[in-house]
Amino acid sequence: MKHIHYVLLMACALIGFSCSSGGDEGDSPAPTPTPTPSQVVKFLPSLTRATATAFENGDQISVFAVHPSAGTAMKPSGNYADNVCYTYSGSAFTASDGIVLPSDGQGLAYYAAYPYSTEMTTQGVFTVAGDQRTHANITSSDFCTAYAPASNSTTVELKFSHRLSHIAVNLSGDNLASKTITMRLTNVLRSANIDLNANSFEGTGSTGTINMGETATNSFEAIIAPQTVEGGMTFLVVTIDGKEYPLSFDNETTFRSGKEYEYSLTYTENTLVVISGDINPWNHNDDRLNNVVPEYIQDKMLAYMPLYTGVNPPNVEGTYFIDPFETVYCEDAGSGGYDPGTLVTSEYIEMVNQNFTNNTLDFADVAADGSSSMTGNGAFISGSGNNFTAFFNTTGISKDIAFRTALVISGTKTTTGIKNLYYAFVMVEKGSDPSNLLMNEGVFRVFKDQDGLSVNVSASRMDAPIQAPQRNGLLTPWSRYAKSEK
Repeated sequence: MKHIHYVLLMACALIGFSCSSGGDEGDSPAPTPTPTPSQVVKFLPSLTRATATAFENGDQISVFAVHPSAGTAMKPSGNYADNVCYTYSGSAFTASDGIVLPSDGQGLAYYAAYPYSTEMTTQGVFTVAGDQRTHANITSSDFCTAYAPASNSTTVELKFSHRLSHIAVNLSGDNLASKTITMRLTNVLRSANIDLNANSFEGTGSTGTINMGETATNSFEAIIAPQTVEGGMTFLVVTIDGKEYPLSFDNETTFRSGKEYEYSLTYTENTLVVISGDINPWNHNDDRLNNVVPEYIQDKMLAYMPLYTGVNPPNVEGTYFIDPFETVYCEDAGSGGYDPGTLVTSEYIEMVNQNFTNNTLDFADVAADGSSSMTGNGAFISGSGNNFTAFFNTTGISKDIAFRTALVISGTKTTTGIKNLYYAFVMVEKGSDPSNLLMNEGVFRVFKDQDGLSVNVSASRMDAPIQAPQRNGLLTPWSRYAKSEK
């Protein structure tokens, strides 16, 4: 989540926490330990985002620490640590004056909130941006919280949850490519009363307008405070080539904390019709996803690749060439995994039999040099607009060793192929491997198309792969499943 002109955005009322009173009179001050580098706490986050899928360098959070002797609730002030600013550095949230563990061995519990505010406390008011047409304004409007129980570890996982409401609108129809399209929400609450102890987030204040951001072609989104909208009142205005199409709900409609509301519209002959509406937990993970890749592994993958959610993925049927095929991250780096930036054998992948009712998809891939192949049937695909993520249970052969993986492919469908394709998998099981040629079971790796576009190719390439590409005078024959030859 990149934040352009972060300080300016904060000053423009994206955050407006009102300070509460201090701690109870008579509270004894929290113990002050002598810090050593081994005692300073850092935080590993997990979160799925509105327009991005992980935290980005420079993102900041507010962190409060509570000593077990003070109970479990966070106080407005006088906690073991109050509103410490932690900054994301690509893999973890750290701080130059980070929280230091107490010497009594009891550990600390943690409350965290995104985005950071100097006025953060247990209660207050948070206000989203009225203009959410930029990535920075959307993500800075996405209020999230996390809680971690008491731990004596210096590395703490924070699992963040979205606390406001997410609106996504997808438009399809005739001759839209040549038209100028905008969307805005009207008569909506932009502010929410926040209570971090009670996990309560309720809309407040007066209603206004929010300009929605376009995240993909003809797909728009915005974040609003949890609230109830009256039936018959204009809620969404779609403007197509200057002509406005106001839309309202027939009945009273409630938007709840942590929920995502996705609507599909169709435009034909100057008429706009609502086709469907879906309500899901924000960035909902279908149970089928968790059956393929356990949620805790998805959380790890999110640090290295996007995972797109939604029930209206694009049509991704076709054959694509991933070249150059670059290593992003290997969980087993240093013990057989490849270093980031290492090129592995380019791949042809084919996705067929996409079912748009059940959101299933079949899959096959072949290494460009024929060294490995793999298939998967009836996989699940999620996404919206042009963004998608497909989850596959696959079986295959590499170096003459049979294996089974849980595979994840994410990207953005374009007319020429798949943009920004990421390819990750977990080695679930492998056959006899006495020479330890393939990666170990339970390990995951992430790769991507280095040049950002996996182009459309003929399906015949799957049956007649080419020799591995030669780069800078060196062949790159490594299988993505193999142990590094270094």
